[in-house]
Amino acid sequence: MEEEGYLGEVDAPEPEAAEKRTGPMRRVRERLAHILKWIFRPNQVVEPVTVKPSSMRLLILLVVGNMVVLVLLAAALYRATVAPPVFESPLPIIITRNIERAPAPDLEATPFGRGGAIAFTLRRSGNADIYAINQLDRRLIRLTYDAAEDRQPAWSPDGNYVAFASNRARNWDIYLLDLVSGALIRLTHDPDFDANPSWSPDGEWIAFESYRQGSLDIYVMSTTGQQLRRITRDPAPDYAPAWSPDSQAIVFTSFRDNNKDIFVYLLDEDRLTNITQSPDLDEDSAAWSPDGAQLAYVSGPRGNPAVQVTTFNWNTLTIDQNQTELFGSGKAPAWAPDGQNLIYAYERGERSYLVAASMQEWALFQEVYSTNGNLEDLAWTQLPLSQRVIARTQAAEPADPAPFYIELVQPTTTAGPPYRLVQLQDVNAGDDERLCDRVNESFNALRQRVLDDAGWDYLGTLDASWEPITSTPPSGQSRMNWHLCGRAFALDQDPYEADDPTVELIREELESVTYWRVLLRAAKQDGSMGEPLREVPWDLNARSDGGPAMIEGGAYWDEIPSGYYTDFTTLAGDYGWDRVPSLWRWRYFWPDIRWWEFQNVGRLSWWRCMLDVYEPDEIEDVFGPIPGQDD
Repeated sequence: MEEEGYLGEVDAPEPEAAEKRTGPMRRVRERLAHILKWIFRPNQVVEPVTVKPSSMRLLILLVVGNMVVLVLLAAALYRATVAPPVFESPLPIIITRNIERAPAPDLEATPFGRGGAIAFTLRRSGNADIYAINQLDRRLIRLTYDAAEDRQPAWSPDGNYVAFASNRARNWDIYLLDLVSGALIRLTHDPDFDANPSWSPDGEWIAFESYRQGSLDIYVMSTTGQQLRRITRDPAPDYAPAWSPDSQAIVFTSFRDNNKDIFVYLLDEDRLTNITQSPDLDEDSAAWSPDGAQLAYVSGPRGNPAVQVTTFNWNTLTIDQNQTELFGSGKAPAWAPDGQNLIYAYERGERSYLVAASMQEWALFQEVYSTNGNLEDLAWTQLPLSQRVIARTQAAEPADPAPFYIELVQPTTTAGPPYRLVQLQDVNAGDDERLCDRVNESFNALRQRVLDDAGWDYLGTLDASWEPITSTPPSGQSRMNWHLCGRAFALDQDPYEADDPTVELIREELESVTYWRVLLRAAKQDGSMGEPLREVPWDLNARSDGGPAMIEGGAYWDEIPSGYYTDFTTLAGDYGWDRVPSLWRWRYFWPDIRWWEFQNVGRLSWWRCMLDVYEPDEIEDVFGPIPGQDD
């Protein structure tokens, strides 16, 4: 009798039955091993391989299965290294409310807050890169070194990453820079323009501007670049987004009412509100205070902006103009992490300044940093860059960077002027266009850069370059112009006057003087050249229509033109060629507009420039005694 709970013995399979079940697979494995031995040891004599049909089928299945697995693994590796296209996602953006922020570190106090680092775009030697300075020591640290342009830095909430825009892939995209490792992650892969990133406070999303579908609009994507949502759909340009500290809203600039206004978009409610509504002013570059109670932005007449801070009412979605502080001329405002201070960029002459202003004390300002390069796109984070990050960036700096361009000077005879007037090659179909030997190479380099960036040889045709010493200028203008010594040129005006113009002009008022920014329409409109416009051009020819335009010397276009443009004025400045201001009669006397005039004078006086290419007696015969010359 069996005991309770005893299940009995398990019968072992008969050897012959086991062979029937396992034999075929075992034989297939043996033959597969035999085949592999034959493949990898071809010189070793082995016995012939014989495989039964049933075993052959199993062998084929095994080989095919392994090949499928290898293909899947390869595809997975490819997807891991090459980001897939980003498609617009219908999924809602999930935002974490009431973000819990880490307490501010106990950093040494300065007159403008506690520690931290300020990132910005700095243009040097014809290229824009991302730089930063630690607030305590004001030490300049270069974060990017690519030959392409990098700009518009945005700190991640934890300060470990910087998002920025770059055209290093021959079109503008959003990238992430891991500050510790130096790893670079490309987030967007659309052929059109993507720029101006702004992080959500939880660090999971990035708002940015994009020119997809022929319109500059605001988009939001995950920090992996996989989920995408289009926020605005108006035909007018929408750009420069900034995420509110509580994640409820995105503020941005829009030109939809024929001028620049600040709009607020509520994410949960899908609600859009114009909060400035000032048709006689332009507002731009909005930045939230850390507590979300105030907005800093630039405001003023077109071409003459000033920085201001205004209280924002979340209940009514309005700003309180009675609680507004003005900080004077400037651009790109950014807040200190503690909200006690504001920084902005200011330009005076050829120099840019990073200015810090106290929000607690009236008229307390301090220069944080200054440079001869163009400085903009400011961003401030609470933690300073670590010594490890600084060491890594310094190690990445090129040991022997190539010169921007080389100004070759031809040897001259010992007697006579020290420099010659050199003929420009292939300009105006070989006509006698000349520049001084001290600046002709900078012109040639600029000409090639314009061809590369805009796609057409705008400087291959000029209205004028060097002019004889006896030339007569337009009525009322000085005879002592820089064309005479070969340091000026005049652009061809025909592309501006054409029915379908390829040149646009932006009017800028600097210290009550009118200047013009020259923009060239890119030959390729596929995103590989130039970028969309954010300013409305001035139409000089509107003066012929009569009315206010005749009095004002023209009028603004009704809308910002679509398409991609290259900033010729900025490129010219890179190579030492500066625009000149209009003269006081420009509104009714066309020659005084002078948007076409550029000159490269360095630190020379006009008399010294003339002595570079003329004998003293030649100059005195026309202009009289030379100042400072002995009798």
